[in-house]
This record gives sequence, C-alpha cells and structure tokens, in this order.
Amino acid sequence: MHINTIFKLTLYTIHPPHWKRSSRLEGKVAAYFHTKEEAEEAMSYIWGHVLGERYCWVLSELPVGMTFLPVESFSERVYLPDGQLWSERLYADMFPRDIPRPYSDIEFDNYIYGRRFFAGRKPEEIRFQPGSIIEILCHQGNHYWSEGPLELAIVIDTPPTIDEIAKQTEYYLKTAKDLTGDRGFDLGVKFNVLNDAYAVVAAHVSADTEVNPIDFCPTHCAMLPRMEVVSTRMRNKLERLREKVMANEGWKRGLKRH
Repeated sequence: MHINTIFKLTLYTIHPPHWKRSSRLEGKVAAYFHTKEEAEEAMSYIWGHVLGERYCWVLSELPVGMTFLPVESFSERVYLPDGQLWSERLYADMFPRDIPRPYSDIEFDNYIYGRRFFAGRKPEEIRFQPGSIIEILCHQGNHYWSEGPLELAIVIDTPPTIDEIAKQTEYYLKTAKDLTGDRGFDLGVKFNVLNDAYAVVAAHVSADTEVNPIDFCPTHCAMLPRMEVVSTRMRNKLERLREKVMANEGWKRGLKRH
C-alpha cells in the first residue's frame, strides 16, 4: 500500500534574539510543498522575508487523507539557518487512528507500524557523546519540535547504533512471547522513536530533589549550544548533575526506555 505525503517547512526563530536563560523558540512561518526538494529550494527566499534570529528549519513529511496529531509525521529533517542539513528522522512517529479507504485494519496497522521501526543510528549520526553539553527544547518529554523554551543539558547516554539495534531485534524476535508473525509490525511496536534519543539531564534540574532527573531528547532534535563557549559555572553544574546521576544505580537502570 502507499499513502501520499506533503512536506511542511517551518522556520523557528529565537525570542529574545540573543542568549538568555529565558530564550524560547517561535514558529515564525510555515509553508507546504509537494516534494522535499521544493521545500529545500524555498529556504533561500523565505529567509529574506522573516525578521528575527533564525534557529533552524524543520521539514515534516505529512500523510494526506489521514488523521494525525500536530506533532506526528512520517519523517522529519532539521536544517541549520543557512539551509545545511543537520539531522533527520527517516522513520514514522505516528500511531494509526482512522483507516483510510480502501485499506483493512490489519493492512493499515502493519503498514504504519512497519514504517515506525527504528533500525539504529550510523556512528556519524551520533554527534554527541556522554558528557557533551547540548541545547534542547525544555518542555515535558522533549520528543517533538514546537514553540517553547530552550535549555542547556548534558548527555548521559547516546542512542543505539545500527549494530546494537540489529542484535536487540534478533534477540527479541527469538525470545518474545507476544509476536504476531509480521516482522514489520512487531519491530515497529518494540523499536521506535522512544529508542532514538539521547538520555540527558537539563540545567534547570536539581538532582537532590528530582525523583528521576533523566529526560530523553530525540537524536534529531539535539542541537549545539548557540554560544560557542558555555560558562565555567554552567559547565560545572551540568558535570555535577551527570556525576550524581551516574552514581545512582536506580537512575542508571532507567537510562534505556526499553
């Protein structure tokens, strides 16, 4: 089966347009295109009509004729302000709801869940390592692009590689008791966007009071800090947070979502 898609291009800007603890993203403009290539070409002329400090472009692939939440998409790509591709999620982050005609429930579920399978990251796609300081959207869950505050965070753990997911899927298919027999469906249920993330601790967290300070930032949403140099005070705070997390066995056991 095949579902047609369109591409939504959103330009996010920073407000206020300089480094402050309270800086936040605003979705300044959005446009829709038939193809990824048309959207990429449009970045240059949309740029000239928008005021404010540009943070990134987000290109979301959306299904036509389906009901979906505003944060869901078939794929998502992130570009730097100059149009350079930064990172991408090429599998679906979407749950089946209504069934477009003329598909059956089983056919549609297998299609959607098959598209949701996360097969792991190439090593070069994992830009950050444990101890790296990154910038994230600081809303609950961190799992999608939206308007909201920006926050520094420190990486605790990295997303799995292709080899790691391959070993996990092989073991899962051999040992799981609730498999349906449809490989795409079974793997899409077990390995998806929840696995494709950095485990992080954000700067606003207090490791002394939080029950579990660990959050998860999608791999393609993790950004370099806007300032080239992070203050020594902030770096020391984040390092202390990381040390406390790694010293707590309970928190360490919660690093992996599955």
